[in-house]
Amino acid sequence: MFITGGHTARRLWRQSVRNFGGKERVIVQRLKSVTTIEKITKSMKMVASSKMNQDIKRLRAGENYGRNAVDHIFKADLYMQRKMPAEVAEPRELLIPITSDKGLCGSINSGLARMLRGYIGSETNRFGIYSLGEKGSNALRRPFASIYKGGATDLTYPINYSLSLALADKIGRMADDYDKIVLVHNKFVNAVTFKIHRIELMTKKRFAECMKFQRLYEMEKPDATTAVPAIYELYISSNLYYAQLQNAACEQSSRMVAMDNASKNAGEMVEKLTLEFNKARQQSITMELCEIISGAEAL
Repeated sequence: MFITGGHTARRLWRQSVRNFGGKERVIVQRLKSVTTIEKITKSMKMVASSKMNQDIKRLRAGENYGRNAVDHIFKADLYMQRKMPAEVAEPRELLIPITSDKGLCGSINSGLARMLRGYIGSETNRFGIYSLGEKGSNALRRPFASIYKGGATDLTYPINYSLSLALADKIGRMADDYDKIVLVHNKFVNAVTFKIHRIELMTKKRFAECMKFQRLYEMEKPDATTAVPAIYELYISSNLYYAQLQNAACEQSSRMVAMDNASKNAGEMVEKLTLEFNKARQQSITMELCEIISGAEAL
């Protein structure tokens, strides 16, 4: 008996109650498990595709706000750009890697962790790490235990601005001992392409020094003492929100591609196992026929 076409594993499983040889039974069991995995990966692909579309919409809606809420002040004010204090030659950096809490999403987390390990190298005294996402925490906590300052995991999905605001407040206070803040995240290009991106942000001290030379906009109320900390909070939170939106879109697109590849691989394995089963069954039938013929001749 040879099996071809759809529903292969189910049909073979029903037939496994017959007196198949040991090899056939093993193949049938493998076929059932691989077919189940194929169904799961196809479902996960569809879910990831739907989430990716929603994340892309949120990204497009919040992109201009995230990158231009405060940054426009520094880009437009040429006087402030000229008067800005020079940066330190070898600045101490607080690195904020943004990763996912869940796996099965390709190389977005491992690639970012690998990039950071190469970037930091042996100069650990210049860096600090505060990770967002469980995968980043797991990948960086052990190799950089001396500079790992903590992390936030089990973050709310979908990303919302309130969460980014709370994280920005913690990051801003933590950065007092550093010269700059660096957000490291995956940037969405299209459904199958992403790249690692860095956003360099000023610490609260440097931000206040730069705002002293702000001439393009006049502050009437409140005064600078009250306004600058509030603007700095917006500066950090808007950029962090933008980076999180980018990474969320990359996570779902990468998961969609990974599950699509897994489904294709499972389908190919089902075909190979089906062929292997048919060959094994053919050998078994041939051997039985030989035994019957030999027995008849002996009689």
